[in-house]
Amino acid sequence: MGYGLSLHRFVDGEAATLDERVVHEVLDPHVVNTGQSDTELLIRAADDGEAEVNVSADGISVHRFPPGEVLDIVAELASRLGATIALPDGMLLGAEEQRANLPDGLRELAIVINMSGAGIQRALDGA
Repeated sequence: MGYGLSLHRFVDGEAATLDERVVHEVLDPHVVNTGQSDTELLIRAADDGEAEVNVSADGISVHRFPPGEVLDIVAELASRLGATIALPDGMLLGAEEQRANLPDGLRELAIVINMSGAGIQRALDGA
């Protein structure tokens, strides 16, 4: 439960805004604190795993999540947004083509994973 990660999209080495429509399409069905805040969300997955999610135009941070289906939601969000996942010690990409859009200094920290909940969990576990 001590993990934290964030999602960001880059184009030509620069941070790019996230598609708010896609963010809502993916997250809204899982939000359990409806009406309290548009930017500070609590989401719950089908396996009852929960995560705190902070949303802004340039990034989404996800905190205090357990292993399980919450990471499936994160993977879907990253895939649909074309976003990379930033970890404290690296970047996760769903496709090698995303590497070219990362800023200098982040490209060599990035690894390509199967963008799924299980793929993210393996990266978090260092496998």
